[in-house]
Amino acid sequence: MVKINGEELQSLLRKGKSQADCSRHFNVSEAAVSKAVKRLKAAVMPASFETLTDKQRAFVLGLAEGRNATEAAMQAYDCTSRESAKVLGCRMLRDPDVGVAIHDLMASEGIPRRRRIQRLRDIIECPDLSVAGKGLDMSFRLGGDYAPVQAESISLVEIRALISALPVSPQVGVIESEGPPKLSSGEPDQER
Repeated sequence: MVKINGEELQSLLRKGKSQADCSRHFNVSEAAVSKAVKRLKAAVMPASFETLTDKQRAFVLGLAEGRNATEAAMQAYDCTSRESAKVLGCRMLRDPDVGVAIHDLMASEGIPRRRRIQRLRDIIECPDLSVAGKGLDMSFRLGGDYAPVQAESISLVEIRALISALPVSPQVGVIESEGPPKLSSGEPDQER
């Protein structure tokens, strides 16, 4: 099987040679040259990749290969801890340059935003409710419809300070005792 040299093919095409001329040059079929040209075009990275660092490019390509953000960060940044990769992956997804690169890469692969939305609609309309639920969850996440979860924590010292600041009314007294309450009759509790 004859291999087509990609660099030589690009050089011939830049010189104005047709694909038929290239097929005769490499002694292969025109279909083989056409496939080689498509592979070369697919290998060209979008212009948005020029603004990214090498590690950011590796992260975006990891996502495009099907890894999740944590796995892509572990691979691109050589993280030893899964937790640090999770944080880094989340941070990378928020980077606008990375977002543009992901969008451009998907569009160059023939998966534009409109196609993804159509596919998501198909998932949501699936008769299997578990699949439809996951599709709705994905759509809510992508749309930013979930509010960020923020939990407020109060320390024990702050709780005690709040309790001590409460006013005590004269009718209600505060009983200070150690342990469980004692019976007033002095007899042990008996079941009747």
